[in-house]
Amino acid sequence: MQCPFCGSDSAVTETRDSAEGVRRRRVCAACKRRFTTYEKVGSPGLRVEKRDGSHEPFDGDKLFRTLERVARHRAGAIDAEDLRRVVRDVEATLVDRAARSVRWSEIVKLLLERLRAIDAVTADRLEASYKDERGQLRFGADDETAPAGERPQLGLFRNDE
Repeated sequence: MQCPFCGSDSAVTETRDSAEGVRRRRVCAACKRRFTTYEKVGSPGLRVEKRDGSHEPFDGDKLFRTLERVARHRAGAIDAEDLRRVVRDVEATLVDRAARSVRWSEIVKLLLERLRAIDAVTADRLEASYKDERGQLRFGADDETAPAGERPQLGLFRNDE
């Protein structure tokens, strides 16, 4: 690894594993400055097909932030580490399928399945953001027949209180 200060080679002085990846303390061979690098396993090119037909790379952090927002008002019911485990499990399930692309509705279904096992209220809150005025889930087969431009985008309110 090159030193971010002078561009010379560096040596690892300490390595620690964490839930997010590997943390390495390094020292530059030339200028002797210390710095830290973080390594995390990248997603293997998994893409998400969104409701409007566009595609974007799978982002576990985005999924985690969504779950965090859903579970925010459930103090003590579900902690951040459980939410991270749910996200890692969903990502692992999708990667195990060996598909290059996945529909957004599949991700929501996997999330609901896992959240129900941890906290039913949080699962209900997530599910509510995908229901229409009749109480039907919007990612069902009847919803997919409408043109992409006519399907309203649903989502959670961003109340950052």
